[in-house]
Formats: sequence, C-alpha cells, structure tokens
Amino acid sequence: MVPRIRRGRRTMHSASLTNGAILHNNKRTLMFQLAACLLAIVCLFPCTTCAFQQCKLTSSSIATWQQRIRLPAATSTTTAETAPKTSNNPRIQTTSTQIQQPSPEHDIELLSIYKSNKHLENNIVRLGRMGRTEQALQLYQAIWTLDSLKDQYRKIVQKNKSNSTPPPPTSPASIQLEWNNEPLSPHLTNFVTTSKLRPTTRLMNSAIDACARATRPQIHQHTAFSLYTHATSPQNADGTKKYSGALSPNVFTFGALLACCARNGDTAQSLELLQDLEEGGRFPDVALNGVIYSTVISACERAEVVDVNLALEVLNNATVVLAGRASDGSGGGGTKHNNNQNAVMGVVGYNAAISTMARAMEWKMACQLLDEMIIHSTTAGLHSIDNWETSIPEEEMEPLLHVLHDERYKDLSIVVPKPDEVTFGTVLAACERSGEWEELLRIAKAAIEYGVKLDGMALTSALHACQQLGLAEDALEYLELMKQLGDEDFPITRGRQRMGAKQKLHGPDAVAYRLAISACARAPGGHRWQDGIRLLNEMRTSKYKNCAPDVVAYTAAIAGCSEAGEYTSAMQLIQTMRQEGIQPNVVTFSAVINACASASANLARKREEEDRSIAMEDVRLPMTRALKLLEAMKSPTSSIKPNIVTYNAAIRACAECLNLAGAFDLLRQLKEDGLEPTIVTYGSLMTACERMGDVEAASKVFRMVKEDDGGNDNNDIQANEIIYGAAISCCRKARQPERALLLLRKMISDELSPNTATFNTVVAALAEGKPDSKIDNNILWEKALAVFKVMKSKHAPPGVAPNRQTYNILVRCLAANLQPGYAESLLTAMRKDGFVPDVDLYTLTVRSYERCGNPMKALRLMESMREVGYHFYEVKMLDDAFKNGVKILNQVGKGFSSEDTSTVRGPFFSADDDDMDYFGDQEDDGYDEDEYDYQLLNSLKY
Repeated sequence: MVPRIRRGRRTMHSASLTNGAILHNNKRTLMFQLAACLLAIVCLFPCTTCAFQQCKLTSSSIATWQQRIRLPAATSTTTAETAPKTSNNPRIQTTSTQIQQPSPEHDIELLSIYKSNKHLENNIVRLGRMGRTEQALQLYQAIWTLDSLKDQYRKIVQKNKSNSTPPPPTSPASIQLEWNNEPLSPHLTNFVTTSKLRPTTRLMNSAIDACARATRPQIHQHTAFSLYTHATSPQNADGTKKYSGALSPNVFTFGALLACCARNGDTAQSLELLQDLEEGGRFPDVALNGVIYSTVISACERAEVVDVNLALEVLNNATVVLAGRASDGSGGGGTKHNNNQNAVMGVVGYNAAISTMARAMEWKMACQLLDEMIIHSTTAGLHSIDNWETSIPEEEMEPLLHVLHDERYKDLSIVVPKPDEVTFGTVLAACERSGEWEELLRIAKAAIEYGVKLDGMALTSALHACQQLGLAEDALEYLELMKQLGDEDFPITRGRQRMGAKQKLHGPDAVAYRLAISACARAPGGHRWQDGIRLLNEMRTSKYKNCAPDVVAYTAAIAGCSEAGEYTSAMQLIQTMRQEGIQPNVVTFSAVINACASASANLARKREEEDRSIAMEDVRLPMTRALKLLEAMKSPTSSIKPNIVTYNAAIRACAECLNLAGAFDLLRQLKEDGLEPTIVTYGSLMTACERMGDVEAASKVFRMVKEDDGGNDNNDIQANEIIYGAAISCCRKARQPERALLLLRKMISDELSPNTATFNTVVAALAEGKPDSKIDNNILWEKALAVFKVMKSKHAPPGVAPNRQTYNILVRCLAANLQPGYAESLLTAMRKDGFVPDVDLYTLTVRSYERCGNPMKALRLMESMREVGYHFYEVKMLDDAFKNGVKILNQVGKGFSSEDTSTVRGPFFSADDDDMDYFGDQEDDGYDEDEYDYQLLNSLKY
C-alpha cells in the first residue's frame, strides 16, 4: 500500500501512523502501533547516553540529541569554524531520562514506506515546517542507520568472497545482519539490501532546516552543527570510510546553519561562518548570495543586544561583495545555480536591516534607509513617488548606504532594490515601537502612493497610530483596506513556514476592530461615538475569524460614549454585555461613570450658554446615576470594586453638577477604602471649587495637595498646571482678580508652564474686576496690560502668545476704562498678529474717544477701518459719530489746525501720533525691554 503524500499538504493517507509508517498487512499492525508509542515517548523523554562518541562537543544537549538519533560514530576531527559553542542555557543542560533508545528495527521500519530519496526529503521538510522536529530528525537518523547496515552487508559479502572458493551465493536470505550483537529479522535485512535510499546533501539540508524551524532554537542550533559535522566527515570512529562517504555542503547547507544562528541571535557564530565562506579556502565552490547575508543580518536583529551598526556594516559589505561577483560573472547560489538574481543584495536583506533598527527603536535610521532605497532604486514605473520628501533633516543625515558614495566602488554596478510591502511594514513597526505616530501615518500614506499594498500587520500599525491620535476617519479608511486583503495578496514567506510563527492576516481581526473603535472614541468631542458602536455591531456578524466583541471592544465603545456624554447609550452597552455573557471590568464601569460626568458637563454648559429651559434637576440626573453605580460597585455582593479611576470619575460628575460637598465626601470615602488620591483626584476637586467659585475650598485643596506631597514617598503629588488653572478661574468667578494674578506669579516661580488660556483668564479677571480705592497703585487695567506684555515677551512660556480672545478682552477693558489710545494701539497690534478685529471693537474704541472728548481721533480711527474692509456708514453708531465729528469741524472752521488735533487732551491719555504703536516693534533704546516687562509683572504691589 503506497502512502499518498503530496508536497505542501499536512495530512497523509488515513491509514498512516503519526510517524509516517503505513501498515503493509494486518499482521504487523500491533508492531507498528508499539513503535509509534515508543517514538512518542522518546520525543518526550530524551536519552542521556551518547552513541556519537567521537564528536567531542561540550554541550550536554548535543550528547542528548546524539543519543536520540543514534548517529554512527564519526571522526573526532572537528574544526573550530563549525564546532558548536558551549551553552549555559538551563533548558539545554538539564535533560535526563531512563527510557531505552530506539532499536535499528524501528529505524528501518520508519524508512520501509519510502521508495525514493525525494519522497523521504519531502516528508522531513513537511515535519520540520509543522514543528515536529524530533520526528524529522528520527527520519534523518534512520537513513544513517540504513547506511551503516548497508556497509555491514558490503563487508560480509566481501569477506565471504575472500574466504570461499567458489564464492558462496550472495542473496540477502543467506546473510545475517546484526546490530549490537543482535540479529535483524529477515524482512528488514531484505529491505537493507534492496533499498535505494542513501544519505545525501539534500537530506542533510532538510534536517538542518528542520532544526532552524524548531520551537526551541537554543537547543537545535547545537544539533544542526552536530548534524553538519557528522555528515561532512568522511570516516567513521574506527577510521574506516563511510559507505556513502562524506557529504558535500552547498550554499543551502550554510543558509540553513545560519538560519539556526539567526533564530538564536548568535551573531558571533554567524559572522565566523560568514567569514569562512567569504575567504573561500575550505569551500571554494560555495558562492555567496543575498540570502546568506540577509540571514546574518537577521542574527543581528535577534541578538540579546541589538547591534544596528553591525547590521549596516554587513549590509554594505554584502552590497559590494555581491555586486563584485555579479560584475565578474560568478553569480551566486552554488555551483549549479549561476543566477544573477542571487548575485545582488535583495530587498530581504534591506528589510532585515530595517527590522534590526525597529527592534533597537531607531526609527529615524529606519526611515532614512527607506528614503535611500526609494531615492537610489533604479526601478521605474508604477512604483515611484514624485518629489519624495524625507522626514529627516539633511543636517542629521549621514548616508547609511555609504558604499554608494565611496569612490572605490564607483565602477561597480550596485543595484538598490525597490522597497516592497515588507519594507514599509517594518518601517511602520519601527515608528510604532518609538511612538512616532505622525511619522507612521506619513509613511503609510507614502506606501499607498508608492503603489504598495500594505499587509495586515502594517495596517494594524496604522490603526494604532490613528487610535493614539484620535483620527477616526483615517482609522475607518485603514480598516476598509484590511477588509480588502485576500489569500492571494501576500505569499507565505520562509519565516512563516514553521510552527508557532505569526501568520498573515486575511482581514481585520479583533485587535484591528478594537483599535478602530478606540480611534472613534478618542475623536475630539467624541463626535464619532456612533461609528464606534457601529463597528462593535459589525464584529458580531463579521466573516473574519476571531472577531467576536470582547470586554476590551465594549469598553472602547463605552469610552466613546463617555467623551460624547451619551451616558444612556453607555449603560445600554453594559446591559448588552451581560446578555452576551461578557463581564464588565472596573475600567468599563469607570468609563460609564465618566460618561455621566460628561453628560452633566454638557447639560450645564447648554444651560449656561444656550438653553435656559434645562433645569438643574436635568443636569444632576446623570450624576445621580453615576453615584448609584458607584454604590453598587461598593456593595458586598459586587465582585468588581471601584479603584481610584472610578472615584475620580465620580468626583468629576459631582464637580460638573456643582455638588462640592459630594465631591469632598467621595474623597473621604476613597481614603476609607484604602485608596491613595492622585493628582487627577485633586484636579477634579479643584474643578468642583471652580464651578462654585469657592475660593476657600480651593485653598483647602491646595493645603491637601501640600500635605500629601510631604507625606508621599514617591513625591509625585504636586500642584500642576491643571490645578492652578482651575484655581485661577475660581478666583475670576469669585471676583478676586489680584488673587488670580498672585497664583499666576506662583506658577511661574514654581517653574510651571501656564498656557495661553491661563493667561487669558488672569487678563479677564483683571479686566472684569473693580479697583480697590483703599490700595494705592491698584489700577487693574494697567496690570492686565503688564500680563499682556509678558505674553508678548521672550520670557513667555513655550507656546504662549496673545490670541484673538486676549485682544478682545483687553480692547473692551481699555475702551470701558476710557483708554482709547491704548485700545487703538492694540487694534493695530492685533492686525499685525494676523487677527482681523471685529467691528464691535472699533465701535467701542470710537465711543471711548467720544466720551473722552476727542472726536478727531474717532474720525481717524473710522477712516482706518477701510483698511480691513469695514465701512463705518454701515454701522449706525459709527455713522452718527462720523456726522457728529463733521459737525464739530464745520463749527470750528479752518482755525482748528492739525497741530491742535494731533494730541488727545484729557486726564486719561496724552500722546503724539508717532507714539501710538505701543505694542509694535520698537528700536533698541539701551535696555532690555523684555526683561523689564517680565519684572513688571513680578513687581506689582497688592
């Protein structure tokens, strides 16, 4: 009965055993079943004695492997180039068992179903790719057992011929073969004498390749080199020649050996073997190719200490060596494979170098190597990018492919391959490891423009970037691209043809859906929360594997509801989870409570700004639901207890509902539960104080933060910009502008960085405040201008500059305080900063001029409105002011000279026309004006 085994299939005929043997007749069924059981036991419990006696290798794992496969004894002559290194790995050193080694009958039975070496080779390759390394090595061991028995048969025949006259008959039935002084059965003897199976280089390569694909590369690297040492030795241990002689290694042999080193991250052994091959003394017929160099670079990537510079050195060296061989016509790939395609460094080697950079988190180098590949690639056509722009500044760029710029190699035709989908995907992985999300998306879009179809892992990286940046629209586009993937898009690479290797994605999986849902949840304002729920529903009906929604997907969708304040939808999702048998966790409940807080905040904002019909009870309803959920979590029957994030969300809900007492009560409860408040806790408390405008409560929060800062070993509880910003806003609501200014000074002295919104809050507090007549030098609008000048100075924190709101506040304040000159100068500065003043700002300034009795200034300002496209006669108040100014001019007549009208008269302002631009660029007058402006704020008296 002939077994039906086809290349590429993982199943055999239904009558075959797990070790590949097929019954020839029913009488031998029991024997084969026992052999299969014995083989399984041997695979699980390795033996300890060594039949491979003369191979003097220090690692006990080699002896263990030799005991398992019982290779015939080989010569003790081993070279330093190929001898495996001693390993201190505990997984290698500890192997022991009392199980007896397999018998030669077992080995011969394994081979009895194979009619040719091709058939045997295919099965060894199949077993190696399935991760069944031990069974593959058993088959390889069996071929050497067969070879030894054939040698024994040959010697017996020769001995009988020399001792008998005439020579006796040499039929197999007349000869008795032995193993360890035990005779073999006649049918096995017959197989030995008639079989055409023999050890070959291809079988050796298949066995070493099985070691390279093993799930435990630390052990099987030594095994692979032991296989190589034995097979290439021409003699047995007793000094006699092998029956089949020594095997001749080829380029595939060394490729498989280097693959073992690469899997183990053994750069030293890889480089040693590569140097031996480059010198060509021992193996002159083995021509190096791009695969050899690519595998060495992969060893650099998998090393314990990733060496990017070494990977680049190997890449540049390979580019020169292979280009030189190609120009000499030597080709590559072995003596029988003179293929020019193998004589250049292919894209696989470049991808391995980029992978090394990705693991070392050198994203800039990865992007630069991609840039150089695109720039120097000679391939034209669809794969091209017009006006490719590198992301690395030229001053930071030192060519990674330096051989392209070396005059010594200018005569070589060095070919740089075009990047493929793996290249772009690996660069994306490098950016993902380093958290360079904007750069990741730039590369992803460039790949699509380049004509490369990104694979599932690359698209997952792009989705991760969208999730981090809250780019819902882009995330949905990349998810659609994943749905277009198919089996035919990407071939199975060598690295994936082993058990346990990551397999390609044929469509979006649960991770992709979760990232897309989270991207929708993080969209600004939560306006894409409905898309998140749509994707969640899509997961239930998805045709792709492993896409069922889980607690992470539900929590991401609920987070989207939280950002949008859709607390009712969030609670409905909780109910749906339980109906589907998915248990929410503490993160899920915290997101629901946070949704309640956002809902209250939205209702409160609408009630204050838009819709007065919203009652306070409506604002408090989400908070009530949040507190009930918190109480349910704290109940003795609940298996999920609230953590500090849950309490922080509940405190925020109280803050948005003006429930200051409830917020402080929750702080007490969390401390009673043994939780430590965080800076977020105090930030939420300060928000509650700000909503109420309670300055005393805000001071209490500052004291609590200071107490926790002193008693905290980690010393990480310190008032930050959020707490100070909320406190300053609280002072503004409490009509205490000078206290707000004091807090701003405290922020600067504590080396914090207030943002523009914080500065604007202080300016607004001063602009809205009323001066205290009991305190001298307490004109608040002057202090507001001092804050403004700090914002304009070089001492301003990074990113701080006056914006439209700043100018609006100050112009309104100055106009109201009868300071039209300053107001007009701010309008000029506003235009210089790129902001077009609203017409009402002109209106207020003109009215302030009129109130100061300076209609001529008002006329001039109205005339300047034409520069920004306003026409004063379209505004009734301005038109009236203009007519009033003309009337005054007619009354005064020509005696009213320009000198008399160039100065504004009054107690508030007096300045010539040339001095109107108070906030523009001034010439250097001998002192540091910016330093003066900075000191001005700190020298204010209270």
